[in-house]
Amino acid sequence: ILVRTGLQLQLLASLGFPDPAPAGAALRRHRGSQWEALGELQRLRLRPFRLRHQQGAEPGLDFNQPDQQALVRHILAAFPVASWGRALLVATLGRELGLGHLGAP
Repeated sequence: ILVRTGLQLQLLASLGFPDPAPAGAALRRHRGSQWEALGELQRLRLRPFRLRHQQGAEPGLDFNQPDQQALVRHILAAFPVASWGRALLVATLGRELGLGHLGAP
């Protein structure tokens, strides 16, 4: 079990959550499910963005901005997409369709 937990912590660290304390706590809460733990860690990290968005402080989506990762993070924070890959798909399609700047949802 310790080896499995260590491998799960390594996986979470490689996905951007290097601190083993919150990652380990999330794994315990989700009974060892690394994907559910990852979802929880992502929600916690995105919480400040979501709060700003709900308060109306977030600008709309700008599909023309040069930083695609920032656009994907904004999509993850603002819309109920399930993963980074799906948010990347939204960003890519928005650029291909020439949506430009969309006001805050």
